[in-house]
Amino acid sequence: MADVEGFGDPVRTGPHLQAVRAGLDAVMRAAFAAAGVEWEDCYREMRGDAVVALTPTNMDKTTFVETALPALVTRLRVHNDTHPGPQLLRLRVALHAGEVSYDSHGISSAALIRTFRLCDAPPLKAALAGSPGLLAVIASDGLFDDVIRHTPAAAPATWRPVPVAVKEADTTGWITLPDQPYSPVPALAGSGGRGVGHPRPDSKSGQDGVVPRQLPAAVRDFTGRDAHLAALDALVPPESDQHDLDKPRARSVVITAVDGAGGIGKTSLALHWAHLNQHRFRDGTLHVNLRGYDPSTQTTAGEALSGFLRAFGIAPRAIPIAADDRSAMLRSLLAGKRVLMVLDNAHSAEQIRPLLPGTPGCMVLVTSRDSLTGLVVTDAAHRLTLDLLDEPEALNLVISIVGTECAAAEPDAVAELVRLCARLPLALRIAATRAATHRHRSVADVVTDLADEGTRLDVLSETGDERTAIRAVFDWSYQQLPPDHAQLFRRLGLHPGPDLTLPAAAALAEQSPVETRPLLTTLTSAHLIEPTAGGRYRFHDLLRAYASDQAHHYDTPEQRHQALESGLSWYTRTARSADQRLYPYLQLRTVVTEPGHAHPIPGTDEAWAWLTGERANILAVLQLAADHQLDHHAISLAGACRFLNSAGSPQEAIDAFSLGITAARRAGKRVQEAMLLIWRGASASSLSDWVQAQDDLDVAVALAEQLDDDTLRALILNDRGWLALRRGQFDEAVQWFTVALPLSRGFDTVRWEAVVEGNLSAAHTSLGHYQLALEHGERSLRLRRQAEDQAGEASAFTQLARAWQGLGDPEKAIQLCRDALARGHSTPLYHHETIAEPLVVLASCLHQLGRTDDAVVRWQEAATIYENTGFAHYAAEVRQHLHDAQPHPEPPSEA
Repeated sequence: MADVEGFGDPVRTGPHLQAVRAGLDAVMRAAFAAAGVEWEDCYREMRGDAVVALTPTNMDKTTFVETALPALVTRLRVHNDTHPGPQLLRLRVALHAGEVSYDSHGISSAALIRTFRLCDAPPLKAALAGSPGLLAVIASDGLFDDVIRHTPAAAPATWRPVPVAVKEADTTGWITLPDQPYSPVPALAGSGGRGVGHPRPDSKSGQDGVVPRQLPAAVRDFTGRDAHLAALDALVPPESDQHDLDKPRARSVVITAVDGAGGIGKTSLALHWAHLNQHRFRDGTLHVNLRGYDPSTQTTAGEALSGFLRAFGIAPRAIPIAADDRSAMLRSLLAGKRVLMVLDNAHSAEQIRPLLPGTPGCMVLVTSRDSLTGLVVTDAAHRLTLDLLDEPEALNLVISIVGTECAAAEPDAVAELVRLCARLPLALRIAATRAATHRHRSVADVVTDLADEGTRLDVLSETGDERTAIRAVFDWSYQQLPPDHAQLFRRLGLHPGPDLTLPAAAALAEQSPVETRPLLTTLTSAHLIEPTAGGRYRFHDLLRAYASDQAHHYDTPEQRHQALESGLSWYTRTARSADQRLYPYLQLRTVVTEPGHAHPIPGTDEAWAWLTGERANILAVLQLAADHQLDHHAISLAGACRFLNSAGSPQEAIDAFSLGITAARRAGKRVQEAMLLIWRGASASSLSDWVQAQDDLDVAVALAEQLDDDTLRALILNDRGWLALRRGQFDEAVQWFTVALPLSRGFDTVRWEAVVEGNLSAAHTSLGHYQLALEHGERSLRLRRQAEDQAGEASAFTQLARAWQGLGDPEKAIQLCRDALARGHSTPLYHHETIAEPLVVLASCLHQLGRTDDAVVRWQEAATIYENTGFAHYAAEVRQHLHDAQPHPEPPSEA
C-alpha cells in the first residue's frame, strides 16, 4: 500500500490532485516493473490519496525488496524534479505478505487489514515527516523476518523496529528510509533496558555448586556502540518467574549473532557487554574462542563441548567421546539454568549448532566475520551487524588511548589519524598506541607514517603480534574465499570511486550481472564489502587499500589493465549514452568501446538519475583515466560531464572539461579539444570568470580556423556574444550574435539557430529594443518547439517576458513567466536558467504591480535555486533585490 503525504493540503487544486494521482500511478508502475512485476498483472485499487496493490503469488519477494524500493526513490525524484510544488510526491509505503480473499464487495482479509494499519501507524508518519527524503517504508514483522533481514541488498541494518498500535492492531513494524537511510545498526528484536533480571540469592548453581565464569578480560578503553549495547540488553531472556509463553524469548533460547568485518570490534563489544551483564546469569558464563578465522586450526565443536562440560565440574572420564553425545550432555546440564555463552570468532553456523542449549533461560552471544545467515534462518538468531565507529566514537577511542592532554595539544593530528584509520577500531587502537607508548613520538608523527597509501597497511601491521596486525586480520578473511570470489574482491579494489553498483562490479569482473550477483552476496556475507542503500556497495578505506594491494600482488599488470579497461569502458559507454539522452544535440564525436554487458538508459529520466547517482564515480573514473593517460576514455567521460552544470557543480564541470582538454591535446584530437574549450568557457562565463572564458574562446578560435570548421565558428561567435552580454557590453553582443546567426543554420537540426535567436532577444531587451527583442524571441520559441527542446522553451518564454515587461505589460510578462516555469519543471536541466531566471522576472513584475509580498517570495525561491545549483553570485544579486524592495526604517534624526 502506498499513501501520499499531505494529499489534502489546501494548496493542491483539482488539477494538482489529478497530477498527484497520475504521478502516484506512474511511480508505482515503474517500481513494480523494475522488480519484474507488470502493474497490469496486479489487482489494485486507487483509494483517493492511496493505492493498494496485490502482487501475483509467484512474485519473488527478495527481488522485489531489492529492486522496487530503489526504483521507487528514483522515480519519485524524477517526478519531483519535473513537477511544481503542489504536485510533489512523498510516500508512505506498507509491505506485508499474506492471503487475501475476494467476494462480491471486493477484497478483504486479516493480512489486508494489517497492511492498512501498518500504513496508518504514527511512527511511519513521523518518520517521513522528520525526513528530508521522499519515501518511508514499513514492513510487517513477518516479512522482515522471512525476507528482508536475509537480503543484504535491502540493507537490513538500516531498518528500525517500531510499535504499531492502530485500532485493533498491536504488533511490530520495521521502518526504513530508502533515500535518507538510518545509520546502520543491528536489527533489533524486542525492547528492554539495563539493570533488570538480577540473580536471586537462592539460585542453584551447576554440578556440585560450580558456577563457571570463563570470560577473558575486556578491553580497558571500550567506547561507543551504545545502540548495540542497548539491543543486547533488550534481548536478555526473562527470569523463569517472568515467563510469558506468548513472547518468543520465553519459549526459546536467545541466540544473538554479532557480525562485521575483521577489526570492527565484535569481540570487544561482546566481552564488554558480557562483563557488564554476567550477574544476570546466575548459573554461569561460558566462553570459547572458536578460531574460525585464525591462522591456527579451528576449534572443533567437540573440543568446545569438552571445555564447557569440564567448566561445570564434569570429570574428564565422564565426558562422552562422540560430539553428539557431548552436545546432548550439555543440553541436559543447561536445562532450567540461566547461563550466558559467548562463542567468539565463529566460522559457520555448523560450528555453532552443537553448542546451543535446548531450553529457555540461556543466552548465546556469537561473534563472526560471516553474517551467519543459516543461523538466522534456521535457529532464529538475532543479527547485530557492526559498522565503522562514527566520528565522535572514533575520536573518543583515540583520546582514551593517547590521553586528553595529548589530544588537546594536537586536535588536527588526532582528527587526521581518525580519517586515515577509516574509523576501524583495531586500526585506531594500533595507531593511537604507537603515539601513546613512545615518549618522543607525537600523534603528528604517526599521521606522517600513515599518510602514504602504499605503506599504510604495513605501518598498521607493525605490532609484533600477528593477531592484531591489520594485514593479517584481513588475510584471514580473504584466504577463506574460493578463487572466483577472491578474484572479484581484488577487482573491486581497483575501482576508484566511493561505491559501486552490481553492474559496475560485473564490468570490473568481466562478467554479466547475473553471474556476479552471488559472488557479491558472498563477499557481503563475509563483510569484505558492505551493502548500502539503493543497491550499492562500498569498502571502508583500509579494506579498499587491502583489496588493491592483493590485486597488485596476485594479478599481473596485464590482468589489472584488462579489468580497468573493462570497467572504464562500461562507465564511458553508459555515461555517453546518458549524455546523449539529455543532450541529443551537438555531441562530442568520439569512438566508444562497447562493453560486454551494456547498461540500458532508455530515457531522459533514467539518464538524469544515473548521471546524478554516479556523479562521484564518474569524476573518479575520469581522474583515473587522465592519470593513466587513457585519453580515449578521458575525452569521452569529460564530454559526458555537461550535466554537472545543472547538478549544482559548475566548477566540477570546469575541472572535468580541463581533464578532457589535456587528454585531447595529448591525443591530437583538435575538434574534441575545441568543443571542450567552448564548453569550459561557457561554464566559466556562467560563474563570471571572464578571464578563463575569454582565454578558452581565443584558443578555440585558433583551432576553428586551423580546422576550417563552420560549426565551431558558429559556436564560438555565439559564446563571444554571450560573454559580451554577461559583461554588459550589449551593442557588441548584438554584433557577435548577428554574425553567428547565419552560421548557426543548417547543423544540429534547428536548436542552435534557436539559441542565437534567443540570445539576440536578450541583447535587444538589454538595449531597450523591445520590439526587436519580441521578434527574435518569437522565432526562438518557434524553433525551440520544433527541436523539442523543453529547457530552451523555458528560456524563450523568459526572454519574451522580459520584452513584454519592457513594453509596459507586466501582466502579459507574468503569464509568460508562468509558462516558462511550467516548462522548466518538466526537465531537470539548467534550473538556474529555466526556473530561477523566470522567477526573478516574475518577482520584478509583481513588484512593479505593487504586489511586494508575492515578489519577495519569488525572489527568495530564485535565490535558493541559484544557491542549490552552484551559482552563489546570482543568489547574491537576487538577495540585493530583496533588500532594495523591502522598506527600511529611517534612522532617528539628531536633536
